[in-house]
Amino acid sequence: MNLCEKLIALRKENGWSQEDFAEKLDVSRQAVSRWENGTALPDSQNILRISKLFGVTADYLLNDDYEDGIDIPAANTTAEESKPKARKKNRLYWYLIPVISLIILSAFAIMEAVRLRSISASEEHSHPELVRVIENQTAPTCTEQGSYEEVLCCAECGKEVLRTQIKTGMPTHKFENQICTVCGKEQRERD
Repeated sequence: MNLCEKLIALRKENGWSQEDFAEKLDVSRQAVSRWENGTALPDSQNILRISKLFGVTADYLLNDDYEDGIDIPAANTTAEESKPKARKKNRLYWYLIPVISLIILSAFAIMEAVRLRSISASEEHSHPELVRVIENQTAPTCTEQGSYEEVLCCAECGKEVLRTQIKTGMPTHKFENQICTVCGKEQRERD
């Protein structure tokens, strides 16, 4: 029997699907499928893990001279001895969950502290008197709207509190000799 036939036989003896077998070795199901089809070989680490998992020697897995289950040499370790490692790995997850939760809670606490600090800083100065200032003023023409920015500033500290963009309407044409003096447009009968 070659390696792929031995893997199939050992897996089926234990009643495992390819997915179960892959999960126990911590590899993909596709890797197990390739091993069993003979299109790929497991690396040396996986050979050792397979031998421990099934309780056989690596020699049995790699040597094609062993033909059936009677010739299987016993390994020093059994499948039961390899299980505590899996349990230790699962225990690690139980420690990680509280640590990750603590990190997330700490991040939320820091964000809340920053938010509260910014609120209290804005309440220190309440801007009792505001001054209105007009900036960036463009005059309207008969073809374009005018605009300006109205800015409300604190009379005490001069800090900008509110800025608003305001558009103004367009004035009518100013005709002289039937031509607009602003844009040069000719006057029609009814404009």
